[in-house]
Amino acid sequence: MAIEYERIGDYDIPTLRLSNQNEYQMGFFGMRYKDYLKENHKIIYYNLLSKQQLFQQIKLVEEEANELYESLIDSLKYREKVDEKLKANDPIRWVQMMNNIQNRAREIVLAEVVYR
Repeated sequence: MAIEYERIGDYDIPTLRLSNQNEYQMGFFGMRYKDYLKENHKIIYYNLLSKQQLFQQIKLVEEEANELYESLIDSLKYREKVDEKLKANDPIRWVQMMNNIQNRAREIVLAEVVYR
């Protein structure tokens, strides 16, 4: 891996370019993970960024987070008996319960996967 330099005044500054940055569209958990690293673990963030591994790491964390989120949603729906029957009989209650389940699942995933 050759490093290119750009002369600015009396200094040679390394020219850093990110590749494959636009290929991956980050979702909710990916953006939260990136912000968390940038704010709380700056050394890790900049090391991954300079090695061009940041977006790979974000993608891995986001995939893990999405899998856990979907499984939590399914298990909480089953445990609390939130199904199509409830949706047909009492749609407002169904929406309230689904919003509650989604919020709890999101908080669990953020704590267990993103902010660990």
